[in-house]
Amino acid sequence: MKRYLIFTDLDGTLLDHDNYSYGNNKKMISTIINNKNEIIFNTSKTFSECKKLLKELKLSNMPFSTENGAVLYFPKIRFNKIKNSSSFEKYWKVRIAKLSSKVWHQFLKQKQKKYNFLIAQDLSPNILKRYTNLNNTNMMLDREASQIILWDDNLTNLKLFKKELKFEKDGIFIKGSRFMQISSICNKRIAKKLISHVYDIQFRDKYTMNTIALGDSRNDIDMLNSCKYSCLIKNSSGAYPKLRSNKKNVFKSSKLAPDGWSEVLYKLNKTLENKIF
Repeated sequence: MKRYLIFTDLDGTLLDHDNYSYGNNKKMISTIINNKNEIIFNTSKTFSECKKLLKELKLSNMPFSTENGAVLYFPKIRFNKIKNSSSFEKYWKVRIAKLSSKVWHQFLKQKQKKYNFLIAQDLSPNILKRYTNLNNTNMMLDREASQIILWDDNLTNLKLFKKELKFEKDGIFIKGSRFMQISSICNKRIAKKLISHVYDIQFRDKYTMNTIALGDSRNDIDMLNSCKYSCLIKNSSGAYPKLRSNKKNVFKSSKLAPDGWSEVLYKLNKTLENKIF
């Protein structure tokens, strides 16, 4: 039996970019899950943020990826122990990114002597609220394997910073819609590949999986290119992530998030022989 693994970004894709509302998507999510498909968060958000949202949307038995693929979580109630995983609350945790948020904070404090940027962890809640529109920023800062920064220097220095990041710590710089994430090597494509592999191993006797990805920004491109079906959500500037020129099965929303999420899945579903819902 065929099923779909639906990998979705959150901010600007499933959720409104500014107020984080999921709008009417909860009903669509329920319909998709009732048809025995899987919805998997693949996001820059933290474990704490995802856990809260998963509970609200009744998706607590789904695996998810946090901090742009740095850490993966598989609920023990459905998954056997994963290779190289550790036990964390009700999950098997797989950390892809090698270095901890503490190590990255120490590294960034040193680099602030040379470059102009702000570390989100060091900012007051009031200042962070201006950038995020979040009343409670504690969950956003509860990071395991990354730090987020606000760059306030020129492009020349940004290039130098990236080179030092790679050379000194084998680190990467991921540009999101609000912040820039600093971490060890990870991305949403790697997360999608590993989660899909776990499904293939643990559920291959039950059903085969096709992959769908939904995203709105640059840090979603690798994930979108790697899935069979790519759903692009129009972002606040009216643009879409730019995929490789030969990518097939690409669908675009005409609406922004959160409405664009359901809209583009309706468009995709109409073309499928094996329906999502």
